[in-house]
Amino acid sequence: MYYPYIRGKQFDLLAINALISAKRWSTKILPIIEPVRDSATLKKTIELFDQKKFVCYLITNPQVGTAKRFEEKRFEWSLKTDTTVHSAEIVTLENPFLADLYLFNSKSPRVVEQEMISAEARCVIPDQGRFRVLALPNKILLKDAFQVQKHVANYAEKVDDFYSDEHLYLNESFEGFSDYTIEGSRYFDKGGPSRAIALHISYFDAYLNLRVKHFVSDSNETASDQAGKFFEALAKLSEWYQRNQDQLLLTLGLKELLGYQATKKFPGLGSIKKWSLAHHLELVGAYLEQNDHWQRGWE
Repeated sequence: MYYPYIRGKQFDLLAINALISAKRWSTKILPIIEPVRDSATLKKTIELFDQKKFVCYLITNPQVGTAKRFEEKRFEWSLKTDTTVHSAEIVTLENPFLADLYLFNSKSPRVVEQEMISAEARCVIPDQGRFRVLALPNKILLKDAFQVQKHVANYAEKVDDFYSDEHLYLNESFEGFSDYTIEGSRYFDKGGPSRAIALHISYFDAYLNLRVKHFVSDSNETASDQAGKFFEALAKLSEWYQRNQDQLLLTLGLKELLGYQATKKFPGLGSIKKWSLAHHLELVGAYLEQNDHWQRGWE
């Protein structure tokens, strides 16, 4: 099972909604959602998982953003008594330990009373020795797989990165694998024009390792002409897809991105992130469903 750790920003949630609505969501993907703000999109997403009976984990003590107090929700959501939306807690010094899933990080206490965590609960641990040796039930390995660059233009220096092979070699002692998708662990939520625009597209290589291609704009001296930068990056993506389409899965997200070349419409940075994430989630889901990376019609 794949447990992607997703900060519940607007376009991240819209990516999930789009896949579920298009019937391209794999039940082998169980996202862990850390809300960053109390929004109507969060409400819709939570209720959609509940209605479709797809499993997700909602962090009840988020540590980033503004959605830190769920008892003061602006957008109330209702869940069924047999809901598939489960609670998750980031392990801190002040946990009530009432969740179905627990996330450990560098700020978590080094000692946790084992009896406080039920044997049925899942425990997400960083890929570090001191967490691996903890006697925790149903461990899920969390890796920071995406190689983040300081500046967007820097992705042009190495346009192809290894991402992960956890899906191939995960030890039987682990319940599943987790990562921060194509965003990385560091939380930031700042918008605005960028000197460079990059499209980050995950794919499986011939050995079924998961890798990421970076398609970067060329005119990166100033932040002007965001649309022009996008189409520079998109032209590179389109050329790569045309050369390799027999080995690539045309996901909903990839189809949407490629479609902008015909319409000549600049969708905005948020939609670029939305469709890139949707592509990644559908690609991994298709692999987990089919044990392959290119078959069409898996949904």
